[in-house]
Amino acid sequence: MNTDWKLSTPPGSAVRVDAEVLAMRAPLVRVHRDDEGTWSFEGPGATGRDSQQTKLQAVVGAWPHVAALTDLDAGNAVVWSWRQHGWASEFVCECGSCETPVAGDIDRQSWPSELQPHTIISVEQVALSGQRPLTDILSTAGGIAMLGPGDHRRTVDQMTPVALANVIRRWPHTVQAMRSLQEGRGMRWNPEALNWHEYVLT
Repeated sequence: MNTDWKLSTPPGSAVRVDAEVLAMRAPLVRVHRDDEGTWSFEGPGATGRDSQQTKLQAVVGAWPHVAALTDLDAGNAVVWSWRQHGWASEFVCECGSCETPVAGDIDRQSWPSELQPHTIISVEQVALSGQRPLTDILSTAGGIAMLGPGDHRRTVDQMTPVALANVIRRWPHTVQAMRSLQEGRGMRWNPEALNWHEYVLT
């Protein structure tokens, strides 16, 4: 049993994932639980799109920011806020003055000004595909690398170049780490505290 498991729903539970999200063509921006408590994970404008069944633990492994949804009850939904870099309850405004959260893709207005969206990041293929979780972000003189579990040695054929904009669409929880990452340092994801910890590269 994974001692880091945060959600009340068991890891092996069947869930539905938007096919576009699963194929990495759209970011995961909306999470919904039906009245029976079954989880659905969707991209922008996902209504009516095909979805595929997988396990909840696979979704949390691929998108660690889902582990923060410990308070999402049956019948409710949340959307990812690119401005606040966190989940926001989905609601319909009745007073007319609220800004209703929208499950959308990241746009120029919410893009962090200190990050260059076209910067190329080397991403380990097994982390990009969701086969293994993303655990480390490294900044060296040669550039930035994102890796799954294990030591830091990788061969070129294990890595894929990805634009920073697409990295952040894939892993929204990396934004703050990328903003504070300095050369010669690494960031490691802590699945217990659900945050990044900085360390010095040796």
